[in-house]
Amino acid sequence: QNVGYLISEGPDSPHAEAYRVLRTNILFSQKDPKLNTITVVSGGAGEGKSTTTFNLATIFAQNGQRVLVVDSDLRRPSLHKMLRVSNAIGLTNYLLKQNTIEEVIQTTRQSKLDFMPSGKLPSSSMRVLSSQQMKDLIRELKRRYDYVFFDSPPIMGVSDASILSSEVDIVLQVIQYRRYPQQMTIRAK
Repeated sequence: QNVGYLISEGPDSPHAEAYRVLRTNILFSQKDPKLNTITVVSGGAGEGKSTTTFNLATIFAQNGQRVLVVDSDLRRPSLHKMLRVSNAIGLTNYLLKQNTIEEVIQTTRQSKLDFMPSGKLPSSSMRVLSSQQMKDLIRELKRRYDYVFFDSPPIMGVSDASILSSEVDIVLQVIQYRRYPQQMTIRAK
């Protein structure tokens, strides 16, 4: 079914409860509150990764936590379109030392929810994501926010999502029922 974005549907959206359940499950499985960086991955494109990332972040923010969503899908960034903001400057500009953290973070209409767009897309996103600068950024964002969510490209075929997964604390895999062969989902896992 077509799930919309909770930031526009509001806390009483029929889909909100499913995300609240997911949030509760994440909190139960969280061994230590310091483990607060999360990426959502999937095997192929169009399984609902970006929607899940953003809706989950919205639920955490509605609960009063300070949350940042980073669009680290440097191949096909989509979250800025959903928020109707520019991604002219963002993550890549910070990693390439062209802008400060403050300059690449935007507020959203949901209180306590901030957004960092992808920025202009580099020719090799892998090099940028596996840089020391990225590791330092994750450490700094952990300090500033209660939870940081990273959107990522599909895990099959490119190594960006694998790199991100190795650098954050929690990885969620989204699987759209019968969208891709089961073998692909297992390989992605």
